[in-house]
Amino acid sequence: MQAGIRVFYAARFSLYNTCTADGRIPTMQRIIKLAIVIFWAIMASVLVRRNLPEPQPPAPTLPSLASAPALTTQPKQEEWMGIYHQDHKVGYLQRQLSPTATGYQWEEVWRLRLRFLDTPQTIHTEIRADTDRSFALTGFDFRLLSSGLTFHANGKVSNHKLDGQMTTGGETSPFAFPLQSPIYLPATTQMTLRGAPLQAGEERQFNIFNPLSMRTDPITVVVVGPDTLTIKGKQHDTTKVRERFGDTTMYAWLDAEGKVVKEEAALGLVLLRESQQDALGGGWQEQGSLDLTTSAAIPVQHPLPHPRTLTSLRLRLSSADDSLRFSFPPRQQHQDQVLTIAQEALPSLLTYQLPQTDPSFAEDLAPTPFLQSAHPRLVTQMQQILGPERDALHVTRYLLNWTYSTIEKTPTVGLPTALEVLDSKRGDCNEHAVLFTALARAAGLPARIAAGVVYLDGAFYYHAWSEVWLGQWVAVDPTFQQFPADATHVKFVEGGPEQHMALLKTIGQIKLEVMEYR
Repeated sequence: MQAGIRVFYAARFSLYNTCTADGRIPTMQRIIKLAIVIFWAIMASVLVRRNLPEPQPPAPTLPSLASAPALTTQPKQEEWMGIYHQDHKVGYLQRQLSPTATGYQWEEVWRLRLRFLDTPQTIHTEIRADTDRSFALTGFDFRLLSSGLTFHANGKVSNHKLDGQMTTGGETSPFAFPLQSPIYLPATTQMTLRGAPLQAGEERQFNIFNPLSMRTDPITVVVVGPDTLTIKGKQHDTTKVRERFGDTTMYAWLDAEGKVVKEEAALGLVLLRESQQDALGGGWQEQGSLDLTTSAAIPVQHPLPHPRTLTSLRLRLSSADDSLRFSFPPRQQHQDQVLTIAQEALPSLLTYQLPQTDPSFAEDLAPTPFLQSAHPRLVTQMQQILGPERDALHVTRYLLNWTYSTIEKTPTVGLPTALEVLDSKRGDCNEHAVLFTALARAAGLPARIAAGVVYLDGAFYYHAWSEVWLGQWVAVDPTFQQFPADATHVKFVEGGPEQHMALLKTIGQIKLEVMEYR
């Protein structure tokens, strides 16, 4: 059950007609399919399920979030699991639990080999945590390594407060917030079930950390009932458990001791308990069979000609989940299963002198751990780009052109921050959107990130872009250098990376069909 949240990543995009380091000119097709929005979602899954915190107000306290009762002391133990996609091994997981004088030390290591547009990517995460005897968190240290990038966070819980710091892109940001109840790692919520009789319908709730939103979020665990599994020819008597986190539901199968035999995650990923030898084997390092870009694409029956020039688009939308939100007026309307998207008309946009001082835009002007718009280096870069220009519409155009022409278009797997992108000057759609949005905020222009899909060559691919306030929210795509963005940009969520977990609910659950375009 821990697997689901860690198993999505979002896809990223890049651009066309931009030389790579080896001198090749990537096509639009190659770049656009890099949908790293999927990486974000997977990353969120991994981190949320397995790890960290952030500087936001804590989620409302749930009635059953009192610290779990102290359990019988667990002995030192080690577990291994293989990670599969459609019967192909794509990685492994190692967990270790060691008793300490005050509780336990928990260690967990993930290694995944995935593909982004035929480019193999290895993702490595490791978490070391200290808990009390009820597995409530007292301290943690988390690292993510991918494509040469490192995301590091650590923290300690004391006196009903969490203090920690997050380091990425060479910058360290401290965080602290009060706790109203004990907090857990997603993995250690499983430990609370060990040795306890599980009755069908039994429900438990825990608060865990969300590393992207930097807040605590609830997980609900419900016992479904007994189930018999057959894995590699061997039968296992298990108890099936349903775990719900936000909009995502996952399943796990536990043996009589409460140890995980199998977990099902998003994008068809499955975790199976194995020996160390089997977990490390299986040729997963060479295969990397799961291409996140194509796995999450939404094909359509009727192709769209010249998609980058379309100003309006009507799509028939089918969703397996009626609770999903698709209407974001005035640009995007959803009624009777029909999605209507109209590109904003430039003459209708309002402009004004920056900075925007209306307090209602405070959230869209504020720095975040991923959009460090108040950092001196971001502010200096913004000033160098804009000079004395303060007209909101002109500022949008200047920042768009600078971001587009400065950032090398290349697939990147990681959790980029604006500072990191400013330093590396490379990336795909997420990097472009993160840097453009942070620069806009630094200039006093309300800006936010949008995520959804965009059309290319017979399918819609997951993508991220930006929005700025010009009398209305206007879609701006710094990856495509579009202002406004064309009508094939279909928004599913708005807000920073911390909101992209909501994409998990859409992947594989949506069908689109072209009805009308111009």
